[in-house]
Amino acid sequence: MSWHVDFTRFATVHMVKKQDQVNSCGIACVLMINFKIKKGLMAQGTSAGSRVAASGLPGGGLVGAGLAKMAVSWAMKSEPEIYRIYSQVVGTVYDGTTYSDGMRHPAVLERIGLGRWECVNVGQNNVPAALRRAVNRGQPCIAHVAWRAGGAHFVVVDDVVQPGQSTFVLVNDPGDGCVVVTKVTGDGALSYRNNAGVFSGWIIRRA
Repeated sequence: MSWHVDFTRFATVHMVKKQDQVNSCGIACVLMINFKIKKGLMAQGTSAGSRVAASGLPGGGLVGAGLAKMAVSWAMKSEPEIYRIYSQVVGTVYDGTTYSDGMRHPAVLERIGLGRWECVNVGQNNVPAALRRAVNRGQPCIAHVAWRAGGAHFVVVDDVVQPGQSTFVLVNDPGDGCVVVTKVTGDGALSYRNNAGVFSGWIIRRA
């Protein structure tokens, strides 16, 4: 699994999953959502495992190690695991070599224990406000980018910061495993990567 820790100039820290296959960006985004929501409970589980291992109880080391391992595996799944779940949802075998369907992502997120999600089109001009509302609820979301040269891409937005009079969307990009700090300019469509793409209006958010 290719995970990267990235830091921004706003003193934020992000775990970003780099996609394993050329077209598995949507699956990598599902993995990031899973980790970002479950990481708090994962930390509690590994901490509890360490305490049990150090308790001095007979078998405490084995029990503690098992508890910690379960906590990590619960929060950090692999792309092949999500390929299998996505394949069950769509009814055909998926291997990351083709685009995934964002309309099916909510069902995948639900199957890995993340509650109810929805895929909606908020309109290009409403993307910044919709992303801000989503992350203000304490939940990351998946957004769809349309490349101006053709094709598309899924990314995860986990924060929107507003230093002074400016607004920046923090985009976790599975293409290169980096956080792309994206400035919101005006009330129009949100451009991405020096205008190479535009956020289409489709987002996958907690329902």
